Amino acid sequence: MFDYVIGIDGGGTKTLGVLYRIDGLEVKRVQLGFSNFSVDEVQAKNTLITLIKSLLKGLDLSRKVFIQMGIAGASRLSNKESFIEDLEAKFNCKAELDTDALIALYSVDKRKGEIPILAIGGTGSIVMIEKEQVVERIGGWGHLLGDEGSAYHLVIRAIKNIINEYELGQGLGVLSQHLLNQMNLDDPKGIIDYVYNKPKSELALLSTEIQEVAKTDIFAKNLLMNEAKLLSSQIITAYKRFIKDEKVVIALKGSFALKALYVRETILEDLKKQLPNVRIDEAGYEPVYGAYKLAKNKIYKE
Repeated sequence: MFDYVIGIDGGGTKTLGVLYRIDGLEVKRVQLGFSNFSVDEVQAKNTLITLIKSLLKGLDLSRKVFIQMGIAGASRLSNKESFIEDLEAKFNCKAELDTDALIALYSVDKRKGEIPILAIGGTGSIVMIEKEQVVERIGGWGHLLGDEGSAYHLVIRAIKNIINEYELGQGLGVLSQHLLNQMNLDDPKGIIDYVYNKPKSELALLSTEIQEVAKTDIFAKNLLMNEAKLLSSQIITAYKRFIKDEKVVIALKGSFALKALYVRETILEDLKKQLPNVRIDEAGYEPVYGAYKLAKNKIYKE
């Protein structure tokens, strides 16, 4: 039997690790920089190793530890098995690697008989549902094919609007002028180099600038509300496709869905209108806690 579980939630901006006793009591937490394998595989690995070292420091070496990672870009990691084997040998532990979306799904406050639907709206987006121990998804196709209802998708729509205004020769709106200033561009033609030379996570940060303008500009406000509706539409699609007569709980995760101006309230309003008989998860458990729950699930299945 394991004595401790380390849960790790890693993304394009930060990586949070928590050391739990097997009964769920939190012992220690450490936060470091990004660990998205799609951004920089070498740096992501180094971040995870440093994090685990910090969490294990001072722990009795005779204790058995299960490390459950939920990392963005996990499916794109080259030689996943070798990395896990290296961690297990280095730290004398059991290690598992899944996606950040999966551990977020396990963090949903699910009651007996309920089917969980998880909607993540962060830098990217995905909607996931677990039914009869099978995980299905809507969205999650990445920034080239989708990511509707996310900070990145919002920013790209705003930048495309700059291009549209420029090409029509109708003059730039308040939001377009503000974003060009934030990008340090005097001419919209510089957008090409700016966008194609910035990582997805850095571009997504411009969503905060859109929110600032939205406080006084109706166009920016509508952009945010429409982005929220794209995510709620995917939630409704997941419900209609996978749910029959079961009880359902819906959870929102991700800083964009939960904290961006006008977004959370727009999503919840849509859901209440179209799915009146579902419960909204208000517990707000961190995805890293989902890593602990997933680890417990694996431990007791073994």
